[in-house]
Amino acid sequence: MIHMLRPFLTHRTVLVLLFIINLFGTIYGYVWYEPQLRDTPLIYWPFVPDSPTASFFFTVVLGLWIAGKKSPLMETLAFVTLIKYGVWAVIMNILFLRELGPDAETFTVLMAVMLMVSHGAMAFQAMLYAPFMTWTVRSFVLTLIWVIHNDVVDYVLGQWPRYPSLAEHIAWIGYGSFWLTGICFFMGYHIILRTSLDNKFIRM
Repeated sequence: MIHMLRPFLTHRTVLVLLFIINLFGTIYGYVWYEPQLRDTPLIYWPFVPDSPTASFFFTVVLGLWIAGKKSPLMETLAFVTLIKYGVWAVIMNILFLRELGPDAETFTVLMAVMLMVSHGAMAFQAMLYAPFMTWTVRSFVLTLIWVIHNDVVDYVLGQWPRYPSLAEHIAWIGYGSFWLTGICFFMGYHIILRTSLDNKFIRM
């Protein structure tokens, strides 16, 4: 089905539009994290704004595609992080809304819903464009190191995105996040890497 849509999905106008949307979403995401970054040691900065960094990776991928180029490493980073942090944010905001209860302010509820929709779209983008991505064994391993290190920074070193009302559940949130990492790589292996290897699209 997606291959039937290939001429549309890979049309230059569509790619440029997605590039602009993801670029502005990335900028907004980094601005949203600014209060937390002010209180975060500089060494952790690359690993704190998880979602905008994921959309940044995909923005780079789109820019390369528009220029007629490809980067297996960027495509691997984009796929895994878009799904991981897209799904993570949807789950976090569902839990957040449950903690708020029925008397929550309308603005707060709408903000949570907006975050669920925007982050759900991140994961959807990854699945939609997965057939057009190419991975290598090297890009798989390097991305695995990046994402696991990011999980350690978030849940072992305590730099996870701030959801004060969910802080008491942080141990289970961290546990679930590590499993989500594994699921994302399992999906990527079966959807992208195995096909790349079978068709000899790649080189180490």
